[in-house]
Amino acid sequence: MAAPPVRPAADAATLGAATAVIDAGGIVAVPTRRWYMLCADATDEDACRSIFAGKGRPVAKPLALVLPTDAAVAERFVLSPAARRLAERLWPGDLALLLPWRHPGDAERHPWLGAGTPMVTRDPGFLGALSLRVRNPIATAVVSRSDGRTPQERAPALSPAAVLAFVEAHGAPLELLVDGGVCPLGVGLTVVDCTTAEPAVVRAGSVHERAVEAALHEA
Repeated sequence: MAAPPVRPAADAATLGAATAVIDAGGIVAVPTRRWYMLCADATDEDACRSIFAGKGRPVAKPLALVLPTDAAVAERFVLSPAARRLAERLWPGDLALLLPWRHPGDAERHPWLGAGTPMVTRDPGFLGALSLRVRNPIATAVVSRSDGRTPQERAPALSPAAVLAFVEAHGAPLELLVDGGVCPLGVGLTVVDCTTAEPAVVRAGSVHERAVEAALHEA
């Protein structure tokens, strides 16, 4: 597959270009502080399944969901008081919450996001700005090969060069690469399960567990 066009994140026109690709059903690679992410319209089944195929990712492992505002999250998901507290104190940020759908029909219509408790986040960088521009929520997954035979193939892409190497090696259908330079953290989202009475960190990541505890319990 031919290499995708590359546009700098700092260019004011890049946000519009990325918006147009996603709204048209395409896939964009976007930088975050952690690593590069494959992004698509979360309501577009074909686009989302292209992410699964490009990564060699089992459909049973849902994509993450990026929403633009806390209100947009509350519109689609049930937030406990603890979940609202985490959202107010740590979003936008490198934190994801496992949340139950507010309307069961949404789970049935979007199984690639997780039928029960999707992983929901708000991003502080380019991805967050993109979520404010596109028509629908964004489905995301890290630029890496889930079924890679070597640690290098499975390693998340931290640079534009790594994204291009991923596309060349695996033929992932990418229509635009947003060049944000090297992603410095190289650590995933912290994931908190907010479906139980007491929220629990189920995956350690960029946001320290003590920060989660402070957000939950300190005044």
